[in-house]
Amino acid sequence: MEKDSKSKCPYTNFKAKVMKYIGILRTPREEYGGMPACPFVGAEVDKGKLMIAKFDPSKETILDKAKELKESEYDSALFIQITDEKITGRQTYSYQNFINRTLRTQGYSEYKCICFNPNDTQEVAGFNARKDAPYFLINIAEKKVLAKAHKTLLGTKYFKNFDKDYLEYLHVTEDQVKKD
Repeated sequence: MEKDSKSKCPYTNFKAKVMKYIGILRTPREEYGGMPACPFVGAEVDKGKLMIAKFDPSKETILDKAKELKESEYDSALFIQITDEKITGRQTYSYQNFINRTLRTQGYSEYKCICFNPNDTQEVAGFNARKDAPYFLINIAEKKVLAKAHKTLLGTKYFKNFDKDYLEYLHVTEDQVKKD
């Protein structure tokens, strides 16, 4: 008897699928000035400091996951949000802001989230790093670590191919972009 492929759980082997995606994010690309799309994820994975876990909003809250991260030995987390709903690229920013506001107002102000939605359309020089995400992903990390990483990238060619709107979204001025 053949298995019905439609009934197969899409979250089977989720860690392997996420690790494959991380492989894309950690590979150097010309679009990012010869750097990986996510330059810091490789070291975090290699050191065993990135928590990769499912997040099912029907069973727990994002605050439960933040608490789990805080009480762990991990430096940051990548949560695979289980959902049957399609979250559009336009909804990503609002949802990310909602999570950040929730973290800030509910006792987790040291954390910030960044969402990775395979439905996002943002490109850098024709490359969309998020379209290959196997799921809707929520990265939660300490604000101070993200700020340090951001500052480090300003001294590189990382942002040289970003368009003006994306730079503005990332709070990077054109004067800060290293072109050569």
